[in-house]
Amino acid sequence: MKQSVSMLLLSLSLGILLVVDIMLFAALGIPSPIPWIVLAAIIAIPYISSRMEKRRFVSWDDGYSVGIEAIDNDHRKLLNLINNLQAAVHYHTGTDFENQALNELIDYTVFHFDREEGLMQKHGFPGFEAHRQIHEAMIAKVQGFVEEYQQQGADALEKLAEYLKAWLVNHINGTDQEYGPYLRSKGEK
Repeated sequence: MKQSVSMLLLSLSLGILLVVDIMLFAALGIPSPIPWIVLAAIIAIPYISSRMEKRRFVSWDDGYSVGIEAIDNDHRKLLNLINNLQAAVHYHTGTDFENQALNELIDYTVFHFDREEGLMQKHGFPGFEAHRQIHEAMIAKVQGFVEEYQQQGADALEKLAEYLKAWLVNHINGTDQEYGPYLRSKGEK
């Protein structure tokens, strides 16, 4: 509903600006800069709106790489799953798709944490316990969002998707970068 209303308002605003611009051209003439400025705004608004829409989603950046292919692939998939959840919420695809996106994201996150922690344990990473605790704290936070979602609906999912997007990028760029060199030195690729 929220997406539909914002698109309607954007379309309505552009329509009104277009009518005003036509009237300005008629009243002030082509040499006047005012109608040209309004025309530039009409052209810029959809571009700006599109850019803002893209910021809602997160994409892989090679700077996120920890240098271990399986982990990097997991991180790529997690980003895609977060984007799926974000899309489900933003475009109001319905509770079935929201639940599917949420469950797939949670299941894959648990799988990824198990893989990551398994590699750390296998190679005796000295920061393993602290890293595991960070994972546990994140899972507890997500469980809180899931409970909120079950009570309040899609608004809680939007908060969850934003939290996960920020958390994952910060986690990859922070604590995950700490184990990358260590695991690579132990032969992980």
